[in-house]
Amino acid sequence: MTTKDAYTAKDLVPLLGYANERSVQYRAKREGWQSRTRKGRGGGFEWLVASMPAETVQAIRQAEERKILETSLPVDVPAQLPVLTKQAIMDDKRRYRALAKADLLGLYLEWQRKHGSTVAQKQEFILAYQGGAWGKLLSEIGPRISWKSLERWKLEQSRAKSVMALVEKRGLAHKGKTILTERHKTIILGQILNPNAPLVSQCSRKIQARCRAEDIYVPSEATVRRWVSSYTRECFDEWTLWREGRKAWNDKCALSILRDWSLVEVGDIVIADGHTLNFETINPETGKPTRMTLLLFFDGASRHPLGWEVMPTENVSCISSAFRRTCLFLGKIPRVIYLDNGKAFRARFFKGCNDFQQAGFAGLYRDLGCDVIYAWPYHGQSKPVERFFGTMHDMEIFTPSYTGWDIAHKPARLHRNEKLHQQLHEKLGGRPLTLEETHMALERWFSEYAQRPQPTTHLKGRTPAEVLQAGAGPGVNPERLTLLMLQKEVKAISKDGIRHMGRMYWHEALSSRRHSVIIRYDWQYSPYTVLVYTPDGQFICEARDRDHFRIAAGMHPAARVFGTEQQQRDLSDAIAMKRDQERAVSANMRAMLTTVVLPETQQRQTALAGRVMLPAAPAHKSPSLSSDQIAAIEAAKVKGAQARAELAAPTYTPSALMRFSDEAARYDYLFKAKHEMGAQIVPQDAAWMESFENTPAFQRNFKPRYDAMLGLFEFRQQRQAI
Repeated sequence: MTTKDAYTAKDLVPLLGYANERSVQYRAKREGWQSRTRKGRGGGFEWLVASMPAETVQAIRQAEERKILETSLPVDVPAQLPVLTKQAIMDDKRRYRALAKADLLGLYLEWQRKHGSTVAQKQEFILAYQGGAWGKLLSEIGPRISWKSLERWKLEQSRAKSVMALVEKRGLAHKGKTILTERHKTIILGQILNPNAPLVSQCSRKIQARCRAEDIYVPSEATVRRWVSSYTRECFDEWTLWREGRKAWNDKCALSILRDWSLVEVGDIVIADGHTLNFETINPETGKPTRMTLLLFFDGASRHPLGWEVMPTENVSCISSAFRRTCLFLGKIPRVIYLDNGKAFRARFFKGCNDFQQAGFAGLYRDLGCDVIYAWPYHGQSKPVERFFGTMHDMEIFTPSYTGWDIAHKPARLHRNEKLHQQLHEKLGGRPLTLEETHMALERWFSEYAQRPQPTTHLKGRTPAEVLQAGAGPGVNPERLTLLMLQKEVKAISKDGIRHMGRMYWHEALSSRRHSVIIRYDWQYSPYTVLVYTPDGQFICEARDRDHFRIAAGMHPAARVFGTEQQQRDLSDAIAMKRDQERAVSANMRAMLTTVVLPETQQRQTALAGRVMLPAAPAHKSPSLSSDQIAAIEAAKVKGAQARAELAAPTYTPSALMRFSDEAARYDYLFKAKHEMGAQIVPQDAAWMESFENTPAFQRNFKPRYDAMLGLFEFRQQRQAI
């Protein structure tokens, strides 16, 4: 059925597939269409549908209905169509197959107009169709078509006056119907809505037994399975909540709250979360390989990883250390810290903590001007860093100690009896990483990730590094963060220094001390030094790693005989260092002997001699010292004071008289001699330091570190002055 009873030539151009109105007028003259005067503005005439041949009316009807069906679902379904046909129209596959049938029917009517409507010509049309004359229709409808089927289609379409009468109705009569009663459905739901999440096959036996007990129809497992499948499609939220719990319902069914991260600036919000690494690292404290935990701060605006810490043991100082690095890297104090409040996160970093409000550490961040926000427990969608950890698996899978992200995806070498893969793993160099290698691998991948453009996020094609650089702060005073954020431990001093994480740290100021001290350290920013404090918090020194700085360590057992020239020089320097220690102690002893021990001994001897000579004289006084003796004592005191002053004065050797591995080591020596020891360096060393500070390598690689150390030295001087 067409939507109008008359059409203008302009309206028929797209419906009949012509290029212009002249072609429509030529067909109207050939087929004898009748016209009438057109009402409305413009005048003209329009062609009556009733005067058109059947194949022309069919073509117009198909074009109109195809236009409606291809743009949207049909809204004006003819009322005379059966209910099953109306249901089938909603199925895209059935609808487009009906359009293909209508096209084939139009070709059939056109064939009859040209060649006649005899049975022989009808059969010729079918042979042409099956031979591939209209290949696209043949692939859509199939070859099993007879001219009788086409005649039936023509009759159905003429009665319904709609192309949609050709919609296939097979399978629609019983679609959605079931033999199950309401009682059956209640029994089925009572079994499948179980928090233990049993399989349908496991429930079907109990369902059948219950139906037998109640003397009602016993459904087959296939029938139960079909109904359960239909139920899960229509009541997926109830199914998920009953069988998987509230978290699964929240993840799969609850409406997500979409946030626009482009509304915040760099450093406004940083998100902290932990991630168990999917590869093994050697624990420095135990020496055993383990999957350590990465604690990362992530910038919400730039999606850039900031400070992090790899934790061999769980403690709150790891979060503080990572936050300190975040502030230094960001160049400013974040305004909001977004922390995970899940039970697993609290158990990992705050043992026995039921709520972050009672953890006793939030005030530390508020003192720095930060607000603390806690994420909803068991709500991973609220933390964008979770998606970042998923992307980081690209790095983890290529580490030599990869363990897999779950049991089902662990590498073959970890399965039972996979000796060949275990040997192959060893041959290929597979081994656990050291803690330093883990930090280096993470830093390398973080830098690579920061250079990736992100066209699908709020960054709109920019890289995280570009966004972070545009919004980074001017810098943060490291002194304030150093005292608050560095990890600290209590250690004892031995003659070889302080042992920490398998390393020995030493400084001249520790030689004469034997008591407990507090060390603060940051392996990411200064991996080879620790800050040493007294238990009262007074700064003592910055001890250095003996192996790294070659402080009487790593000597050849027989350097004089088998060692190289460099090894012999190292041995000579170590021996000279021990002798300097001995001379310093000896000088101190001589000064003590001259100024204190000898005068007191002489006084005791003089007093003892007087008591022996006159034992009965109680009022006898010891003889006074002579002027020569007094002068000798005063001279010894002056000499002792000079010796102590010489020991206290900073010792400094010009760099031209020493050997260094590179220019960076030479600058480090002169920097500490000038600013930490307070020594007056020679003009040649001062000129060399100035020239090295102006090099691009120093500005790029060393300047931030030494600026921070200079601030630290100034802070110590202020503390000492106070």
